[in-house]
Amino acid sequence: MVLNLRPKCANPSCAASFEWLGGGRLFRFHRDSGQVVPTDELDTGTSHSHPVGHFWLCERCSNVYTLNYQPHRGIVILPLWPELPPAKNEMHLPSP
Repeated sequence: MVLNLRPKCANPSCAASFEWLGGGRLFRFHRDSGQVVPTDELDTGTSHSHPVGHFWLCERCSNVYTLNYQPHRGIVILPLWPELPPAKNEMHLPSP
């Protein structure tokens, strides 16, 4: 078994390495009994029987994203703010 000794941001598109004082946000989620543990997870114990998984988003990603547990999907990364609906064309600003 290979341990990841240089954990990184949970955002797959980010290469930021975990730094204790580097900021960001740490997440803890309870694991399902059958949940597969990713190799880049921050939980570096040799046994994966621990019921809690730890994930980290770097400072930059934590300002835009959050992590959420979804049944049958596991941990997913989601935007903090949902997309805004498109503006209506007939919208007019009042005259000064």
